[in-house]
Amino acid sequence: MVNNSQEPVIRSDSGQLRGFHLPLRIDRQIVGLIIFLAGIIIAMSFASDYFLTYTNLLNVLQQSAFVMILAFGMTFVLSTGGIDLSVGSIVGISGGMTAWMLFNDLNIVAAVIGGLITGTAIGIVNGIVITKLRISPFIATLAMMIIARGILYVWTGAIPFREYMKSNFDFLGQGRILNVQFPVIAAFVLLLALLFIYRRMRFGRHLLALGSSEEAVRISGIKVDRLRIKVYALSGLIAAIAGIMLASRLTTVHPEMGKNYELEAIAAAIIGGTSLSGGKGSLIGTALGAIILFMIKNAMNLLNVHPYWETIIVGVIILVAVSVNMWGGTFKRSRGRAAEPG
Repeated sequence: MVNNSQEPVIRSDSGQLRGFHLPLRIDRQIVGLIIFLAGIIIAMSFASDYFLTYTNLLNVLQQSAFVMILAFGMTFVLSTGGIDLSVGSIVGISGGMTAWMLFNDLNIVAAVIGGLITGTAIGIVNGIVITKLRISPFIATLAMMIIARGILYVWTGAIPFREYMKSNFDFLGQGRILNVQFPVIAAFVLLLALLFIYRRMRFGRHLLALGSSEEAVRISGIKVDRLRIKVYALSGLIAAIAGIMLASRLTTVHPEMGKNYELEAIAAAIIGGTSLSGGKGSLIGTALGAIILFMIKNAMNLLNVHPYWETIIVGVIILVAVSVNMWGGTFKRSRGRAAEPG
């Protein structure tokens, strides 16, 4: 007789969890990220007089906001043991949909909703392909990345959408509240909302459990396929939010808008402590990871390092972050086995 009351051990922003209970305590990895971030700030304060200025720090937050938002959705997907390589293309095509609707004189609300629906629909298609056709998330979302980017090229004719800006639409990418740019505020508000979902709602707890043990989730009666589709739909919706704000920020939608953003989103999530194998994630860590990523880029820019080196540095950071996560997990498991009686 199967015991349906069994619940897998999962992890979230607060560290290790038992069952679906969420004790509030600070994750040591987040403390480590804060210390690392402080180290960069201290080092750069000596290397550049401009680094610690209000304008520069706000610029770092502004640049990181779009990738940070994408990385929040990526954190949800990675927590299930999946991956979404299509988010960069969703940024482009969702922003393009909103721009096209504005250009054709639709009102701003309808245009924004159109962009959000586009991103969400692509996310749902990703989820259906993965669950119903049993195609791996990597292959399915890689194919969608190429398809969506190709559609955007055909749609625009490789010519950027222009002259779609309206007086109220520019606020989404360029507006300020208390001298803080709106994308930064939107990223912070979204973080709070997603933290509540991730830590306090069944949806967040279930997706973490799914990343830890799919079989245990099935035994507990949770519909795994439906849960996966919801996760990819959420990722698509979040990518659409970033795309719409980026279209407002840039005032044009180029066919390559959002290209390679998926790599930076994955990097931010991994730096923040989210596991590629699933079952562990941290939205706060992801936010810090995005800030660290762009602070390093900003530092390289201030030190006049050639931009081509940025790609190499990002790759090294991902490699180090994955290695640290793997070594940390191996150490914890070996320590746990050593503590067992006998």
